[in-house]
Amino acid sequence: MRLKKEKQINYLLKISDQIGLVEHATFDEPNYEEGWCVDDNARAIQVCLAFAENKKLEEKLPVYVDFVSLAWRQGRLFNDFNRDLTWRDDASTSGEHIGRALSALGELVNKRSDFKIKSLTNKIYGSIKNQKNLSPRVMAQLILGSKYLYPNEVKKWADRLIGIYNKEKSADWRWFEPLVSYDNGRIPLALLTAFEITGGKKYLKTGIKTLNWLTDLLWEKNKDCFSFAGNGGWIQKNGFRAVFDQQPVEAGSMIEVYCLAYKVTGEKKYKKLAKAAFDWYEGKNIKNQKMINETGGGIYDGFGEKEVNQNQGAEAVLSYLLAVASLESIESD
Repeated sequence: MRLKKEKQINYLLKISDQIGLVEHATFDEPNYEEGWCVDDNARAIQVCLAFAENKKLEEKLPVYVDFVSLAWRQGRLFNDFNRDLTWRDDASTSGEHIGRALSALGELVNKRSDFKIKSLTNKIYGSIKNQKNLSPRVMAQLILGSKYLYPNEVKKWADRLIGIYNKEKSADWRWFEPLVSYDNGRIPLALLTAFEITGGKKYLKTGIKTLNWLTDLLWEKNKDCFSFAGNGGWIQKNGFRAVFDQQPVEAGSMIEVYCLAYKVTGEKKYKKLAKAAFDWYEGKNIKNQKMINETGGGIYDGFGEKEVNQNQGAEAVLSYLLAVASLESIESD
């Protein structure tokens, strides 16, 4: 399978400026009114590291790193930077952007040995490591964020995540929350990562069990394709299911976790599932809609019941490129 990425990399650079990666786009033009955010710039760092051979990305990497670094202020990691060049004063001390930042910066330190960035990660991690009542998704991000610099902390977060799962699960609901919402593959991905780092078999068992259950839930048998949870209400434990709108981040996170599942188990079905999830971008979805702008390289933000969202924001193209990186890592097998 030939993976497209050059146009997508160029598009990512197009919606970036001297501040960082712009969060949203109107069609395929950056929407500066919506500003910039750590969530996206952290993932942009990971894209740069994944495709380090691309000189344009390598040149842009310091901009994304500086953006995340400047978000640390007043003992908190802010997330949203406004058009008027002020930080939105609602910085959560327990948000997912913290885990995403730690994951990106940790990978950067691991590959580039940057002492200044390592010092920053210590401050960021210190702001959240003792917090209680974090959501499963935040804990998953923290496992991924602890992977490179705080491996001894992974067990703590993975045990807490499994504890939440054991309280929430039932005979017909094998999940960590009473709803399947967004970026869902990230949670079993974290447990499989915990297995990689610690060797703990319970993390592998729960990670695979929940991934298999999620796969069955999201596979549309009649159309032989994935049908991800719609953001119009998600998939709820009480039986409610929102089919629309479906977003690229779902395909991306599932591709990433299938690739890791293939690596840790050797089961070829996960490699096939990763490619099937990638086909969602290519138009093998319940609407038969291609999600890739073949001309400009952007990825459409999602599709509803009646039409495709023509806007092509940062998260969509980031999810695609990180998915490509994961697929390329197993292509030789």
